[in-house]
Amino acid sequence: MIKARAFIFDTDQTLLNTLKRFYVVFNGNLEKIGLEPLEYRDFIKKYSQDILNEVVAPLRSKGREAKLHRFWLSFLKEFRSFRTREDHLIPGVKKVLEKIYQAKIPIAVNTNCIAPISQVKEELDEFGIGKYISVIATGYEAKDELADGHHFSKKTIIKKAIAKLKIPAKDCVVVGDYFNDIKAGKALGTKTIAVLTGLTGREYALKLKPDAIIDSLAH
Repeated sequence: MIKARAFIFDTDQTLLNTLKRFYVVFNGNLEKIGLEPLEYRDFIKKYSQDILNEVVAPLRSKGREAKLHRFWLSFLKEFRSFRTREDHLIPGVKKVLEKIYQAKIPIAVNTNCIAPISQVKEELDEFGIGKYISVIATGYEAKDELADGHHFSKKTIIKKAIAKLKIPAKDCVVVGDYFNDIKAGKALGTKTIAVLTGLTGREYALKLKPDAIIDSLAH
């Protein structure tokens, strides 16, 4: 059993199912650069295989890394301003957060999105879970690092969450669905839990070597 003095949760596909929103914002940014939008079925297939980059810029194409960087930074700046009717809490999330909160274990939420903390707090409140959250860290606080480094890096964001919690990294557990959550948590010395609600699958999660893998927060 993993013991923790604090939990640091990713937001999208960990706490909130925002896949349809991802699809809408992704397609909108494709159109901005003159590319055809994907059909939803094709999007889900490529999302689950983690190959959406190939839609934005083909492998080995000239200037690929710079093009991907510009695309995803634009995506991250827009994402939290969108909503779709399909956005919803992942089953079991509220119950888990409530249980942690009642145990007086602080909860942090983080997101790569380049959005003010107040905007993320407003969204968490909309879904009825804001009251459980002690700390929020966003890409807005690390926008210079994201602009100059890798757009999906979470090391600075999660480091800020740990600092705000005022709890040693070794006593924190990072929970997320994507490589950047687990990679950052491990680099900072936290324990890590990979959840499979991001659709990338168990084999993908095993390669990340987290301390634990769960199907969802309901488990």
